[in-house]
Amino acid sequence: MERNQTIAIVVIIVIAVGGIAGYMLLFPPVPTEDVMIFGTTDTVEASIDMAQSYDYFGWEIITTLSSGLVEITPGSEGTSDDIRAALATSWTRSTDGKTWDFDLREGVTFFDGTPFNATVVKYSFDRNCNLTGTGLQEPDGPQFNMGYADIIHDVEVTGEYDVRFNLNIAFAPFLQLMSCAASYMVHPAYAPLSDGDPATIDYVQYNATLGPRGSHPNGLGPYVLAEWERVGGEDELMRLEANEAYWNYPNVPLTDVIIIQFYADEAGLAAAMTAGDIDVAYRHLTPDQVDTFRDNAAYTVWEGPGAAIQYMLFQQDIYPYNETPIRQAIAAALNRTNLAETVFLGTVDPLYSIVPAGMAFHKPSFEIYGEANYTFTNDTLATYGYNAANKLQVNLYYESSAHYPSSGDQAAVYKSDLEASGTIAVTLHNYDWPTYREQRNAGTMDVFIYGWYPDYIDPDNYAFLPFASWLNLGYNETYPQGGIDQYDLWVAGRSAENDAARQAAYYALQDLQAQEVSCIPLWQGTTNAVSSSDVTGIILDITLNWRHWLLDFA
Repeated sequence: MERNQTIAIVVIIVIAVGGIAGYMLLFPPVPTEDVMIFGTTDTVEASIDMAQSYDYFGWEIITTLSSGLVEITPGSEGTSDDIRAALATSWTRSTDGKTWDFDLREGVTFFDGTPFNATVVKYSFDRNCNLTGTGLQEPDGPQFNMGYADIIHDVEVTGEYDVRFNLNIAFAPFLQLMSCAASYMVHPAYAPLSDGDPATIDYVQYNATLGPRGSHPNGLGPYVLAEWERVGGEDELMRLEANEAYWNYPNVPLTDVIIIQFYADEAGLAAAMTAGDIDVAYRHLTPDQVDTFRDNAAYTVWEGPGAAIQYMLFQQDIYPYNETPIRQAIAAALNRTNLAETVFLGTVDPLYSIVPAGMAFHKPSFEIYGEANYTFTNDTLATYGYNAANKLQVNLYYESSAHYPSSGDQAAVYKSDLEASGTIAVTLHNYDWPTYREQRNAGTMDVFIYGWYPDYIDPDNYAFLPFASWLNLGYNETYPQGGIDQYDLWVAGRSAENDAARQAAYYALQDLQAQEVSCIPLWQGTTNAVSSSDVTGIILDITLNWRHWLLDFA
């Protein structure tokens, strides 16, 4: 295990004093390099270009290699009161909520000395959000799916270190939006604009020939990417080295070098932690594995609240899942409590709304179906001719490459729950994560399990999932009427000028989602990590941000 790599030049000088020969070993100042090894089963899906990246681990790397105007205070709840300065030092909002002015930090440069200023901010948003028509707009990317262009009308440079955002609507969680990775800055020299040719890939993606620097557009973060090994779309190793040009250096990072080692599954990750090959294991160890480490004084188990959720989706272009009562019948048959206790050993909580419990405006509307409510399930299915002799045949899909925790075990419980009704038969199918996403895009999976990690901490960033167009469900904001009605309530909630109006909109939306059942919320996770006992600086909070730059050895 690499901890302190010391490069020492031993200078041997022979000194003769008073005719007596003596030897002295003189050691000049020794530069040390702190190295921490971080293990995970996660991987970057497509790139670490914030105009394309829309996955948990891609965002973790972006927040390590770049910076945004603001950030969320570690350990907080992620509300507007928890926002603190980063590349912006102060900000003001107009009385109508549609204009935001930011004063930028002066004297900041990219790793290569390129100045950071208001022009960089405008370029980043014009490019990543396609605000002017010359930028990028990835249909499966964050800015398109998070509706940046619906929120932001344009970005103005009002001074060398002053920038103005003109909004289309009074967007309540605007500062939270600015704190997420999709709002981080790009280095203009490494982040091309669109050339207008749909056949051309304008995103900056992994390129073995160009090396780490040519494989991403970041450069304002606490670390620089010194090494990146990626084979067949799967990461094998990343090496992050301290960025001495970072605006908050030398306060952070606390460790000079972070090496990220990628593992194929939970077993490999746990074995590496046990063998001492890594200092930290995060995403994903099984609950049983975590408990094993908890009982060993050589390790520390870190725990925190979770904003991650998982949910069940229906491909409504496949009959009979376009029938709302069929979806309701499946929702009633599930037993979330059984799942939480048997698969996750109580480390997750049953979830009855797409908005997590503990977050503002949460309403557990799916409680109307109860748990394992087989009377409702069977009575409803009977109206479609399904019974013990003619069961509803459900093809249920899950991912098999540890992108989500204990996916196979989860699927087995869902199968058991549904089949316990006596009127449903389930066949399980699985794909690795890249193939799973391809099948989602192709609309071939009848019923499947998906997860969500928040882009920013606000119900706005969850409540759209049941009608999200990128899920390709045959159910979205334009069709059918239930999707249109959900979209209208979502817009009302995100643009409301006070909490009472937001609550009314989000409560109505969650009730409608429980009636429509275009997706079924399943569970809400807590967060955990395992480290050797001498590791410090791990802060697990509702943002799910990892913050490599705070890691250190005691």
